[in-house]
Amino acid sequence: MKAVIAVIATVVLLLLLVAWMKVSVTIVFRHRQDDDEAKIVVRTLFGLLRYTVRIPLIKVDMDPDAPGVAFLHKKGMGGTRGKEEKRGTVTPQKIADLFRQLKRFLEQVVDLHEIMKQFYRHVTITKWEWKTRIGTGDAALTGLLVGLGWSLKYMIIGAASRCMNMKTTPAVAVMPAYDRTASETMFLCMIHFRIGHAMVAGWRVIKHWRGRQPPKRNPLAAKQANEGY
Repeated sequence: MKAVIAVIATVVLLLLLVAWMKVSVTIVFRHRQDDDEAKIVVRTLFGLLRYTVRIPLIKVDMDPDAPGVAFLHKKGMGGTRGKEEKRGTVTPQKIADLFRQLKRFLEQVVDLHEIMKQFYRHVTITKWEWKTRIGTGDAALTGLLVGLGWSLKYMIIGAASRCMNMKTTPAVAVMPAYDRTASETMFLCMIHFRIGHAMVAGWRVIKHWRGRQPPKRNPLAAKQANEGY
């Protein structure tokens, strides 16, 4: 009996330890001429565990026989030599199917917006850098694009700070290049959250999956039910 209690206590302790651990997610995007990089780095267990997801770069395929969006998977990104490309094409039909699947998922989960809103409250942004250089060769058009760039960036930062905890001062810049054509961007964002909060959000998604629970409650009741964590 004591052995069973010890095993149960150990399992509970491990679950609590895992739930308490933080996950750090770093989002990186760099674009400068042909040297592009887009990746997501996930770290946990005090940085001992690390997983990197490289996001395929996108180019529009102008082939009239097979129009679509071309995804380029590059190895050795970020200025290194010996780049290798693996090309794949997503057709409009595949994109439409993807959107249909996403719509079906959103319809299946009751109160998904409230669930994610509660989760975002536990997400902390600790680093935000977004620097862009724009140039068209025309001073007036460049100035207009710079103004639009500032507006877009502050709009996105405002939305992110309303949903999550912004614990840093965003480093933002939009620099004009009046005398040449330029399109350069460097974006770096680091967020943190505890595994336990992600587990609770995942459990709520499963619980609110349509067909596994009673009919949808009214919005006020759903909001009150989600206030607890």
